[in-house]
Order: sequence, then C-alpha cells, then structure tokens
Amino acid sequence: MTEENIEKWIKVAKRSGKKGWVLVKEGKVVGVFEERKDAIMAAKEPGVYVLTFVE
Repeated sequence: MTEENIEKWIKVAKRSGKKGWVLVKEGKVVGVFEERKDAIMAAKEPGVYVLTFVE
C-alpha cells in the first residue's frame, strides 16, 4: 500500500459529491455516514480502508 494510493482514494471520496464521513476501500466508496463510529462499524471485511470527512 503506497501513499499515492491513499491520496487517490481521498480524491475519490471528494469527487463523489457526498458530504460526511466517506469510507473508501480499493478506490470505491463503500458508504457515507453522519457519524464516524458508524463508518468504522461498516468496515467489517478485511482490507485497507480510507475514512475521510468531506464537507
């Protein structure tokens, strides 16, 4: 996992047009949540996720 991939995933979250906590896995938006804890609970499958807040 490289820093470049993480930066790309953050860009995917920002370009999604969604507002709130955006959860991204493998370059795809998994979900958007109002509460951070809900996003963390949604990351159930093994793998690398990026969680970022988009305004």
